[in-house]
Amino acid sequence: MTSVNPFYEKKLTCLFCGSSFNTQKVRSRFAVPYKTDSDFCPHFREGNYNPHFYYVSVCPECGFAFSEEFSEQFPLGTKEIINSHIAKHWTKRNFGEVRDFQQALESYKLAILSGTLKKERNAVLAGLSLRLSWLYRTADDKEQEKRFLGLALKAYEDSFIHTDFVNTSMSEIKVLFMIGEISRRLEQYKKAVLYFGKVIQHKNADEEPKVVRFAREQWRETTEELRKGTPKT
Repeated sequence: MTSVNPFYEKKLTCLFCGSSFNTQKVRSRFAVPYKTDSDFCPHFREGNYNPHFYYVSVCPECGFAFSEEFSEQFPLGTKEIINSHIAKHWTKRNFGEVRDFQQALESYKLAILSGTLKKERNAVLAGLSLRLSWLYRTADDKEQEKRFLGLALKAYEDSFIHTDFVNTSMSEIKVLFMIGEISRRLEQYKKAVLYFGKVIQHKNADEEPKVVRFAREQWRETTEELRKGTPKT
């Protein structure tokens, strides 16, 4: 019997320079998590493959890095800024093969830089920072995990304020939940309770019962943390 390759190749076109390149993706049957954390971080057994290593695509020609949620539009002047900060200094490298942990980290950091210079939506930048914090969590690097959780929290808050999550994978309820859950993980319990409450009381709560159920569970857990001591605001 012929064995199935855990990876498949996907052909992409760079949003920035237009070059064509190939990148690897993990077949879903080889990426089944054995558990998922309350902020949706998946954990994979040894021998499985983490698809988040390949969430970001990196153009080998110019170094621009992006996810499928990046828009194709570049605000006026951003291409020149990206060229001077990334492409001009890029040494051609191939991220299109099987990646190790360090390459996965670098791909996310390139995407966060690319997205920031491009003025990509806050919801998209938040997702990148969140996934990067997950990678650090799997490596038990708590300092870097908290650093990128903090960046994700700020970006989700900005996304909520500017409602730029429209036409992304996020809804308002999901953004509110993520603000609450990340705040809880950063021990900002009062803020967490506030945002879990916003989810529970949301006018569209009936449309996303799973997220609302999670919010109720986390609200109960967080209010218990509040009773235990003096929390951060």
